[in-house]
Amino acid sequence: MDALKGDQAGCSRQTVRDDIETLSKAGYDIETIVSSGNYYFFGDREFTLEELCLMGDAVASSRFIGKRQKASLLKKLTGFCSKYQTDSVKRHIISVQPRESTDTRVYAAVNLINDAINRDCRIAFTRKEPGDRRERKDGGEAANISCTPLDLVWDGRDFYLIALSDADGEPLFYGLKELVQPEILDMKGMARPEGFNSEKFALEKIQKKK
Repeated sequence: MDALKGDQAGCSRQTVRDDIETLSKAGYDIETIVSSGNYYFFGDREFTLEELCLMGDAVASSRFIGKRQKASLLKKLTGFCSKYQTDSVKRHIISVQPRESTDTRVYAAVNLINDAINRDCRIAFTRKEPGDRRERKDGGEAANISCTPLDLVWDGRDFYLIALSDADGEPLFYGLKELVQPEILDMKGMARPEGFNSEKFALEKIQKKK
């Protein structure tokens, strides 16, 4: 109101209320924060406040995101809401589970496989057997594998890949720590088997590993 008066525009509390009512009737989503001097802002945004808080909780409680990256992501989330709602999006959840150091190559593999799934392409990699420290496709006991990636799995500790083998079309289940030098192939992926349940398949495989 002070800014409007400074521009010599006729303005009063009733004028503001009338304008807000006019905008609301025209279909605009106007949110009001009631206080001694009410605050108004557009509520029609990409995410609701509840959705932003949910994403903030997920980021804050994540075990595999570092503190610096968490702070950066949470700050970026506040850009999707009104400046009057930023305090609500600032989450105060602390993850007390021990965070294991994860090879950055695992995260690179997650992004590569995710891209392959989106592009409906096959991938190839060398599978590093447990205890095998070799990291090159040099034959021997290490297996060179090509497959169609279906889904990525996170069990709270490790990432896994569910895929269809090029050799026989059977489903595969590998920990991403076992994958060496994954690459996307310029080959269309196989169709997902009808009725195949990735979640059920993953749970069965993870249970057997325990």
